[in-house]
Amino acid sequence: MAEPVKVLFIMGHGSSGTTILGNTLGEADGVFHAGELRTIWAEGLAGKQTCGCGLPFATCPLWSAVIREGFGELLPGDVARFARLHRWTIRVRNTARILRQRPGHLAEWPALQDYVDVATRLYRAVGTVTGARVVVDSSKRTGDAGLLRLLPDVDPYVLHVVRDPRAVAYSWSSRSADAPSQLATAGEWLAFSGIGEAVKWRLGPGRSLVVRHEDFVQAPGPAVERILRFVGETTTATPVRDERTVDFGENHTVSGHWSRFNRGPTDIRLATDWRSKQRPADRRLVTAVTLPLLPRYGYPIRVPA
Repeated sequence: MAEPVKVLFIMGHGSSGTTILGNTLGEADGVFHAGELRTIWAEGLAGKQTCGCGLPFATCPLWSAVIREGFGELLPGDVARFARLHRWTIRVRNTARILRQRPGHLAEWPALQDYVDVATRLYRAVGTVTGARVVVDSSKRTGDAGLLRLLPDVDPYVLHVVRDPRAVAYSWSSRSADAPSQLATAGEWLAFSGIGEAVKWRLGPGRSLVVRHEDFVQAPGPAVERILRFVGETTTATPVRDERTVDFGENHTVSGHWSRFNRGPTDIRLATDWRSKQRPADRRLVTAVTLPLLPRYGYPIRVPA
């Protein structure tokens, strides 16, 4: 009987550095970073994204092999049907309901059972085609993280990545003219983090690890070593050299930050411009909203400019 595929799911709010962390882990021997795998149906295979290698997913040799391994020849409409199943069932608002389910007892939620089959086949196929001991999925969403424990032949681990919510709020607000307000982002950060705590509790001891974005960026080598030990990769050397430099090769990530297209030596640096550019009123507002969880993750109430 085949060994379960070991999946390390990176959970967290957007703009928390999950893409570059995932790609750094993906440079380690025996580890494959799949990117935001939840988007493969609605975006990747629908032609709305290109693979991290730069090719359309339909012509990428690796993803073509993964689809053949897991699903054979997809029938017309299968990709759209899988995307609808994911959209209907694996939503952040459904996380609590997903966490209440028991593996193998989903008769009262047939749509979820259908997507459990799809996700299981996908993870197995990625593990088989890549030969990786660990498949990293940086999909971030709590619903997808909660789904893992329901998948047969999947050995689930959750890496909860957090970043100072004031930095997250500023990052989102500065993206475009119609970006969400910092108040809205603060509320999302608090909600996502709170639901994430429930996901980790449901997975049980030894199945989750919290890593702060700031700690990873300040010392990426030790952070990566800690994560690899967490998933049992005790003999894998860290891909970080020269303290903060990672030599990125080609990857096959699904969606994510534009940094997934980085190639060659890349210095990992902490963005601190938000400290001087964020308006004091916005900072106070974000701090007030996220105050219940700031101490849990070791963030100070007052941040120097």
